[in-house]
Amino acid sequence: RFTDERRRRRSWDGFICDANLNVRRDAHALDAFKAALRKRFASKNVHVDIFERIRPTFDGDDCELVQITVYREGLPDDHFAFDDDGELVRQPYRPVFEAAMTYEPATGVIEVVASDRESRSEMAQFLARDLLGVEFRDEKVPMRHYDLAVLLAPHSFPTDVEDGIERVEVRQLRLMPIDAVGERVTLECLSKADRNIWTMAEARLGPGNPLTGGWVATQAKLAIKFHRKPGARRGRTLPLTITMPHGCNLKDQTEEEQVIGEKYLRRWGILVDDPIVVED
Repeated sequence: RFTDERRRRRSWDGFICDANLNVRRDAHALDAFKAALRKRFASKNVHVDIFERIRPTFDGDDCELVQITVYREGLPDDHFAFDDDGELVRQPYRPVFEAAMTYEPATGVIEVVASDRESRSEMAQFLARDLLGVEFRDEKVPMRHYDLAVLLAPHSFPTDVEDGIERVEVRQLRLMPIDAVGERVTLECLSKADRNIWTMAEARLGPGNPLTGGWVATQAKLAIKFHRKPGARRGRTLPLTITMPHGCNLKDQTEEEQVIGEKYLRRWGILVDDPIVVED
């Protein structure tokens, strides 16, 4: 959970490495890996856990991973605590920091979750060199790219029955004129409206409707509405905000919602990057 909950957020980086490699776990490899971590972080104590796990993907299959979790001792610090007599005192301690890496043999991708941006590339280098036995190229995975052009005209949003989606609504479109980059127009159509955003724009704006040409969509807000499950008062809603060219709040949703959202943003032609690996 530590890795997946932080995936593609500020503390995440992905790197391209060789595919179909075995992660070494022998004493010599682990000693070299931990020695590199101790030196990098000036930490006397380092603990490493290595295990296999799976991660769901947008197409419904499971992605096989090897996860390497690192615990390292930080510099001495102190904090407030109550002693045995109930007095508030400062107690010294050494904090433990956690970082995690995954290696996906099928693609060769190394992902690193750590709070320190500068250390993520170095940790991936230690993994590649000491545990995978290959040279690290320091090549980041390509960024996600979103294209909102498909939303300038009515869209049917096809879905699969088994995903339980009732309907998809375009709640908001932010538009920019091609000939004036400093100007914006925002169209908004809430769920209580009796028409969609395209018919609203046509009826309200007529010949001046920006959706008919000369404008590009720079941001869209979608609402994916699910059927109500037995025992629930109402169906849940997955809100998505996509901002050109690389922004989306999908990374802030639950793991299940990320799988659903990624699957359909690709199907609808909104997420148009390579499907293997991404970075926000």
